[in-house]
Amino acid sequence: SRFAPLRRVASQVGSQVAMAGELPATLKEPYQPALAKFCRADPPLTSEELAELKSLLISKDALNIAKAKVKDATGKPTGTFSASAANAEGDHSESSMFGSWFRDNALIAYGLYVCDPDGPGADDAVSCIASIADFLLSSQTFKMERVICGLDDVKGPEETWMKRPHIRFLGATGKEDPKWYNHKQNDALGYFLFTRCTLALGGKMPMSGDHLKLCGQLFDYLRAIESWNDLDGGHWEEHSAQHASSIGPPLAAVRLFRKLCDAKRWLAPCKVDTIDVLERELKTALNKVLPNEIITPAELERDSDAALIFLCYPLDVVSDEQGLQILDRLKKVYGHIGVCRYRKDSYWCRDYGSKYSDPTKHFTDAELKERDAQLVLGEEAQWCLFDPMVSAYYGKLYQKTKKPEYLKCQQLFLSRSLAAITGDDCKYGPWLCCEAYYIEDDKWVSNPDTPLVWTQADLPMALHEMKNSLAA
Repeated sequence: SRFAPLRRVASQVGSQVAMAGELPATLKEPYQPALAKFCRADPPLTSEELAELKSLLISKDALNIAKAKVKDATGKPTGTFSASAANAEGDHSESSMFGSWFRDNALIAYGLYVCDPDGPGADDAVSCIASIADFLLSSQTFKMERVICGLDDVKGPEETWMKRPHIRFLGATGKEDPKWYNHKQNDALGYFLFTRCTLALGGKMPMSGDHLKLCGQLFDYLRAIESWNDLDGGHWEEHSAQHASSIGPPLAAVRLFRKLCDAKRWLAPCKVDTIDVLERELKTALNKVLPNEIITPAELERDSDAALIFLCYPLDVVSDEQGLQILDRLKKVYGHIGVCRYRKDSYWCRDYGSKYSDPTKHFTDAELKERDAQLVLGEEAQWCLFDPMVSAYYGKLYQKTKKPEYLKCQQLFLSRSLAAITGDDCKYGPWLCCEAYYIEDDKWVSNPDTPLVWTQADLPMALHEMKNSLAA
């Protein structure tokens, strides 16, 4: 087996930088030997090597997300993507990973558009965002209106969370999933708005009247719940707290929406000062929390979280100084395979698959405390969706400054992304972009949510930005 023998990551946390020399993270041998020639920190890939690499990944189906397209009863794609695509062990149809998350789909759609703005990728992006908009318009707008009018309080205990607009739905039918779920996720709404405005500004998906009204209503809702200090579930749908990663996406969306309205000379279809209030309050709150992920409540304080990389790329909602501070903090969560979501993260900790009959179970705050108690520090799962985004952001920094150290780090994190692609001995199949690796029976193995479509969409963005850097 090429799976790395179990190593205590806890001992690596403090020595990660020293082990890497001048580099912020280490690089292991790839699970796929054919990728070894591309996996290095220096020198960067040549344009010819990059083209060869992309052709190899395409030939191995590593980037093919078509099999994750959600289909209706007649077999027709509905627009969105399930969180995980089918693998050698099954198609995830009996788990929550078969659902359509706003967050995943909005970022997938953004990547499809950016990497293929005039091709079928952009068309899939439009279909994806249209499907989410249809769901919101058909069954969620009344929930927002009740909150805006003060008829419903959605900031209370768990039973109130289902009264929020649902951020995950049954893509095959376009209906709500009636099972209890933590829909307290403001970042997911922000990502939808961000990508919808991106497509409108790019001329790929002009803003229709009903979509314009929907955007205004979503912004009024985010204002009504005071999203800048709302204790939501964050990127990881877990602990109730004020998350920087939940403040950034709505702020990025507000700025794009303002830009769109200014360009089109539109009046924003929301309360007269909503856009101003949101931009001011979200910016103030974000600047207060960064470079941390959580400072409130104090008992959940978290100074490093991989979700913050999305504020750097693609949201571009932080200053260069803040971005560099985030990158410095991320050194605490880099592992030898991938990136921990955050330290003391118990999701997919050691033997998680055997501890829980339903690994996709959703946890209340009280249940999370019980789960967290089982974690041994250093045995957190290592996720594969972050390295491509770190690479892409270093690429943006290099393209702006031409500093060679940024290009070197861009190459390093692209190489880490490639090294984590599954080997021939992975039971879910070879050449797959994983969700995460975790410890099972004293070995680091891929968890069953493989391939993760979010990771599959992130890797082409890293390749895209490497192409831009080589041309800079």
